Amino acid sequence: MNLLTLTRYVRVPGLLIPLLGVSLTANEETPAAPVVAGLDVSIDGAVGLHGTGEGEGSLHGNALGHVLWQQQPTTAEGRGVAWSAYASALWIQGRGPTAEFLNDSLAASNSEGFETVRLYSWWLEGNAGSWSARAGALLADEEFAGTESGGNLMNSAFGWPAYISANTVNTGPAFYAAALGLRIAWESESGTSWKLGVYDGDSFDSRDGDDGPNRHGLHYSMSEEQGVFVISEGAFCPSAGWPTVKLGAWWHSAAFDDGYLDQHGGSAILSGLPALQHSSNYGAYAILEHTLLGEADKPGHVCSHLRAGMSPEDRNAVSWSVDTALAWTGPLPSRPADVLAVGVAHVATSQDFVRSLAAASPAAHRNPTRRSHLADAKQHLPAHGAGPMV
Repeated sequence: MNLLTLTRYVRVPGLLIPLLGVSLTANEETPAAPVVAGLDVSIDGAVGLHGTGEGEGSLHGNALGHVLWQQQPTTAEGRGVAWSAYASALWIQGRGPTAEFLNDSLAASNSEGFETVRLYSWWLEGNAGSWSARAGALLADEEFAGTESGGNLMNSAFGWPAYISANTVNTGPAFYAAALGLRIAWESESGTSWKLGVYDGDSFDSRDGDDGPNRHGLHYSMSEEQGVFVISEGAFCPSAGWPTVKLGAWWHSAAFDDGYLDQHGGSAILSGLPALQHSSNYGAYAILEHTLLGEADKPGHVCSHLRAGMSPEDRNAVSWSVDTALAWTGPLPSRPADVLAVGVAHVATSQDFVRSLAAASPAAHRNPTRRSHLADAKQHLPAHGAGPMV
């Protein structure tokens, strides 16, 4: 159980690098055990120190408490339905390094969020053989579009990908706000799998991104305006020794503003008129994962991934993004659970959003309405480029 992680950042021109990371663990890694009935309680925490390390503003921390209950299948032969229930609470204090140093949507730390104490995620799950269903306040980023090698990196670009998080409402059902939803999944003995999730379209219950209405995770509201977020993913491995292939797609039923056009076909920035609206939003992605050396899940193995996704430019801040990473588990025989990982991510900004910024720039200082449009566009505009994350 991971109790505390300390990270020290150092700033160099163009980069923000985690210089030192220390993890304190309560127990050594143990082999996976069969699911047994019982109650498990655990606490995870992280503390980050960034910038000069001086003053309260340089500290950022969070703590996550979990409670998991599991019941064995209803028959001695293991048939029937095995039930489990889960609940967690999240505390976030302070600000991470992204707002101060980077000011973009690729957060340097995947634990950054608004200050809060909240009921985080809770659900009830039934598992019957190869099928399972889960319902409650869910997090899609824990079950979809993830990779083993990317999961070892701190930068948010390697977690819930930018081609989803930057294009949905308030990043979608992901850290740090769960959404009401239902997830069903199927997995064969060979490892081929498929899963589908349907969630509330706005986990903040505020299209403007105000965390106030659901700051403590106790406000649940669904409406046609908020819409629903749907995501599906299939995974398969053609043959032993080949990469695992994951293919996924997502769809959001709410209305989305065009990135450039107004309702009459002109520039919404220049005219000041309401933007043209699209009736929904969508995107698709593909992932390749492969164990390059050693055996998967065994100390000493090296794994990698290549992940890419895209969405239509006319209504999204990110048109496409790609990331790749390499992770070496157990580089030292005496430290079999340690991981050394490096990755690179690239995010391409939608050209419609770039056109809006270009249209606003020469006239923004003369027109308050245009200044407002420009601020809105910049708020949703991620950095365009690539950088190493270690």
